[in-house]
Amino acid sequence: MRIGIDVDNTITDTLPVMKEYCKKYNEEVVKRNLPINEKGFAASNLYDWTDEERQDFFDNILLEVFSKVTTKENATNVINELKKEGNDIYIITARTKVKEPYKVTQEMLKKYGLNYDKLIIQKDKKQCCIDKNIDILIDDEPQNIMSVSEIIPVIVFEALHNKECEGNNIIKVKTWDEAYTVIKQIEKKGDK
Repeated sequence: MRIGIDVDNTITDTLPVMKEYCKKYNEEVVKRNLPINEKGFAASNLYDWTDEERQDFFDNILLEVFSKVTTKENATNVINELKKEGNDIYIITARTKVKEPYKVTQEMLKKYGLNYDKLIIQKDKKQCCIDKNIDILIDDEPQNIMSVSEIIPVIVFEALHNKECEGNNIIKVKTWDEAYTVIKQIEKKGDK
């Protein structure tokens, strides 16, 4: 099978680190006492910053955020096991806001010891899944979940920001071990 896997909040636990850095930026740079969007999941939607403030965060802080994140428990083991079993692993991320997104993400994946076939930096994950004949996508972002689930199964790491995502081809999990079990079930159905 060809398995597409998102990076932030899927392979990694990005949101807690992102919230910490965005809160600090909001208090020390923006200084407008803006409330946090509890359903936000990225620097672009945690606070109602101006375009200039958002771009400043992307240019000067986002790289540090990415350097501080860690993988979700067992993510590396499960992904490497899937690769070992003969699956094609496509890392598909929309990390377009950081300078040199391909290099930054490639270095992070190497640091975590992840085995994969291809790294793709692309915002339109549905089109990417079509173009690359992806069989399953693992993601957390609502727009990706809803659009990609129209064509293939999407394994979703449950979070407040994707709570409302329900429907055909949407399978929610809490852990990478659960994700592995779901993949094996989908694989088994495909063999029949």
